[in-house]
Amino acid sequence: MPGMTIMKTRLPALLVCLAIDCLLVCRPGHAAASGAARAEAEAAVRKADSDWEAAAKTGSVEAWLAFYAADAIVLPPNAPLASGAERIRQTVTSLLALPHSSISWHPIKTEVAASGDLAYVIGTYEFKFDDSHDVPVWDQGKLLEIWRQRADGSWKCIVHTWSSNGPSTQTAQPAPASGANLAPAAAEMPMHPGSAELPAPSAAPPGPISGYGEIPAHYEESIRQYFQTYLKDPESVVYKEISRPEKGYATTVTGALFTHETRLLGWTVNATVNAKNSRGRYVGFKTYTFLFRGEKIVHTASPIAEDEMK
Repeated sequence: MPGMTIMKTRLPALLVCLAIDCLLVCRPGHAAASGAARAEAEAAVRKADSDWEAAAKTGSVEAWLAFYAADAIVLPPNAPLASGAERIRQTVTSLLALPHSSISWHPIKTEVAASGDLAYVIGTYEFKFDDSHDVPVWDQGKLLEIWRQRADGSWKCIVHTWSSNGPSTQTAQPAPASGANLAPAAAEMPMHPGSAELPAPSAAPPGPISGYGEIPAHYEESIRQYFQTYLKDPESVVYKEISRPEKGYATTVTGALFTHETRLLGWTVNATVNAKNSRGRYVGFKTYTFLFRGEKIVHTASPIAEDEMK
């Protein structure tokens, strides 16, 4: 959605400006720190950030939370702002509860305010986990942390945000087997129950992928049942072709914590059919694309118009 794209573009810049403002505005009662003091503070922040990463790798929620200040604010992508101990705990718990999750991050820039008691860290992260279909997901992105020194000299994070490098819209692609020539799915396909948009096939996804599941044996029956369920006049359906299953995948960008791309592997089948609309007229042959996991349809790309649907 355009609004989401704009928000994702402006939010990191806004937060960077906030960090810079926090660091550069002269606060009453805070004298400028010496160069040596600021260098010492920068080293302390880098050490705290490194310790935080090590704690995150243990999978312990308590170990993660120990690096937030009592008044910290966490700004996860595509989710409400989290403030207060309970809301932040829920956010971190949901993140670390993802199956087979592992996380690491790396600072790119650390800068300390002239006062010596505020600092920011800009960096990158890598996050791996298994989605609900046991398919491995690998997410990369950027992060921003704002730190404040406490009276005892320790540093705590007071603002924490991150965003994925992945696309901001939902996409999916069949991945044809070597030499396969799949018919393209129709463009501008509207969504309907149980479906997700599957654009025309292109090159196979980068990197090794596996885990497509069992090839469906009863895919034709499942597709015919689909048309019986969703078309206005299912008895009028004329079948031109139902292709054989080919290896494929669907990807969606989701996540309330890390915006991540999830890849669902399976078997794509194209069905080209003609049927009558609500006015009793044939609409012409259209191609539907189905993604199967075993015998189950898990994603569909369907050019069904409103006057053709139930």
